[in-house]
Amino acid sequence: MTAELDGPLSVPRRFVTPRPLTESELCTLRAVADALIPAAGDNPAATQEPGLDDMLVTAAHARADAFVEITEALATLRDLTPADLDTELRRLHAEDEGVFQPLSAVVAGAWLLLPTVRARIGYAGQKADPAPLELAVDEISSGILDDVLERGPIFRPVEPSTDHSPTQED
Repeated sequence: MTAELDGPLSVPRRFVTPRPLTESELCTLRAVADALIPAAGDNPAATQEPGLDDMLVTAAHARADAFVEITEALATLRDLTPADLDTELRRLHAEDEGVFQPLSAVVAGAWLLLPTVRARIGYAGQKADPAPLELAVDEISSGILDDVLERGPIFRPVEPSTDHSPTQED
């Protein structure tokens, strides 16, 4: 069966949580963030970073595929003492990776989105680093395309189809 497209192929589908995080869920997510990213030396705890709440929401959207697992975990973790929260997070890590991974990815992802954190750890983010033109010339000059050039062009005209209905393969 062919997949339905929401828009142009070059535009990735936008991820959105099925509903906003509740204040209770966000509060528990903050506690999880401080448990996973505590203050250490000159580095503040996760919740001491300005803008963390906004980035937690953004990161939750990025993991909308695991929203149910994340919110169910947050309901379980709500109102735990810091010591009990630490114990439960360690248990999740050891026994339920399908819950711990997306939950920790939201926290770590949100933290790494913060400009203050990125500056502190020296992470500029992902950036394009195209190869210099000379490298492309060297690669082509190496003979990598000789067989293709020797073979010549291959082109098979295709008759345009007027039938744009989805097909189903058996």
